[in-house]
Amino acid sequence: MNKQFLLLLYGVVLLFSCNSTTTKNAAESITVAEEKSIAVNYLSMKINGKEWKADSEIFGAFHPQGYSKAILIAGSKGANNKTEQSFNINLYNTNGPAVFEIENGNTDNNVVQLAGLSEEHFMYGSMMGFNMKINITQASKNPTIIEATFTGELMGNASDKLLITEGKFYYHE
Repeated sequence: MNKQFLLLLYGVVLLFSCNSTTTKNAAESITVAEEKSIAVNYLSMKINGKEWKADSEIFGAFHPQGYSKAILIAGSKGANNKTEQSFNINLYNTNGPAVFEIENGNTDNNVVQLAGLSEEHFMYGSMMGFNMKINITQASKNPTIIEATFTGELMGNASDKLLITEGKFYYHE
């Protein structure tokens, strides 16, 4: 009788330990999935205090072929039609991570622009004028990784100005 009781007890303990391992593995799988979902590519900023977040065409490049040691940051918001809002930062003659303080007319032809904000306000930055501080914290080519923060001002085609704060970019290929 004692031998049967011990075998039964051993079986119950074994059953619970297997179930505990399965639960632990499931919990670890959920944690890994959550971490991966957090690491989704994004481009976001506040424009005059209002949140703007790219929802398509988020792209980054470090020293792409055909460019002079460039770092490219881009993303779009909205439908893929004439109401789409697109944002990009193009930095040229860059060696890698650094802080860039740029404005229109800079000698490296760096550019920041936001297009399509509205029909009346269709272009900000670029040849309209800009003054931006961009902190590239990570940049690599294989795999492509670009991480940056940015803040500054973009002048518009209607002689108005946008204040850009809390700009964040994360792109991992």
